[in-house]
Amino acid sequence: MINLSANSLAENMTLPEGANIYSRKVARSGHISYEGRPYFISKALAGRYIRLIVVDDRLIVDAAIPLHKEYLLA
Repeated sequence: MINLSANSLAENMTLPEGANIYSRKVARSGHISYEGRPYFISKALAGRYIRLIVVDDRLIVDAAIPLHKEYLLA
């Protein structure tokens, strides 16, 4: 999984003034930790890195996952 920097994020979305961006790896249990507190995200994202955007008193989880699948139609 590619861990995007704040610069590449800024190209795709406008962040509110004072927002902070962090990256966390999702544990096998589906949890991440932020400031010592666990948050359940999803077991489906276990082992992947997700982006956290902290604005004032909100923690926003960005788990954008590009998906490309191809099937033979024969």
